[in-house]
Amino acid sequence: MTQDSERIPGMRQNTSWGLAIQSSWAIPLVLSCLGILMISSVTAQLTISQERTPFFYGLRQIKWLVIGLGAMIICTLPSLRFWEKWSGVIWFGALFLMILTLLPGIGRFAGGSSRWVRLGPFSVQASEVMLLAFAIHLSKKLKEPGLNRKMAMARVLLLFGFSAWPFLFQPDLGGAIILFALAMGIYVQVFGWMLPLFTGAAAALVLFFPVVLLSKYRLERIFTFLNPWSDPLGSGFQTIQGFVAFANGGIFGVGIGHGLQKLQYLPAAHTDFIFAVIGEELGIVGTFSVVLLFGAFLVLQYLSYISLKDGLEATLVWALTLTIFIPFLVNIGGVLRLMPLTGVSLPFVSYGGSSLVLNWCKVGILIRLMRKN
Repeated sequence: MTQDSERIPGMRQNTSWGLAIQSSWAIPLVLSCLGILMISSVTAQLTISQERTPFFYGLRQIKWLVIGLGAMIICTLPSLRFWEKWSGVIWFGALFLMILTLLPGIGRFAGGSSRWVRLGPFSVQASEVMLLAFAIHLSKKLKEPGLNRKMAMARVLLLFGFSAWPFLFQPDLGGAIILFALAMGIYVQVFGWMLPLFTGAAAALVLFFPVVLLSKYRLERIFTFLNPWSDPLGSGFQTIQGFVAFANGGIFGVGIGHGLQKLQYLPAAHTDFIFAVIGEELGIVGTFSVVLLFGAFLVLQYLSYISLKDGLEATLVWALTLTIFIPFLVNIGGVLRLMPLTGVSLPFVSYGGSSLVLNWCKVGILIRLMRKN
């Protein structure tokens, strides 16, 4: 990392690079607008059956996008000292929200798990709050002086354990795995690769393997991943329909609004499987464009990262970027059957207010970290 910084001296003050990084919010904006377009397309038939206006879900996503842009602007205001000082309080608040999801009457059950907290007329997905809070707090804890590798790993596993146990009761094993990957990723940035390769693998086996074996529906997901055609009308239906969507789309797609998924062949088409909808209506060109946009955003954040000193700023940029790209990889991997389905949404694109607003908060913090604190 130091060598990278030396290879690009003064990049932070370089006008062209600095402008590109400060304007990196334009890429999530394009992704969000594409998401609104696809959500409106795929839910048109659904809204008719619900006796709502044809663009009900698209209009709601526009509302959340406006709120998210406002949240981004707000998150560009606090300095690094603010996040460093209040990281523990933010993390504790996120843990409190996670616990609230487990309480009857407060937690909202949907899609087979209780991941949302009712706050008046709104519902907040607590796991999205936890992902952001965990990234900030763990980054701070690992940059405290006097830590060696073993002490740091113990701190990582302890903080992960306190943060992850509500996931197992929701249940949301996918969220816990993403949190674990984030924890290992932050550790790697600060202390290097050697220890996590062994400790992380051992901890993953100890923590997650028994949880999978003791749960019938999780084992079913593993078997569906291995062979979805063994139960094409049951557990394998969603995966197979995702493949059908990609096959229908071909290279250029069938056109926006002309996909068969609007007839409700594909469950969760506007949330977890929106990437398959893009594949059907916009084809390989559309899906490749989405991957390319995420890749461009990753490159800009990498340039931001290597231009910073090896301090909390750099670790936070690394951690917040991981909170976007780990879910991206998990979502794409599940839709393309590269890994079992986990119910993780596609950042900036899938329908959902909590995910959209909090991802825009991350963008705001990332932009702020490129300024002098």
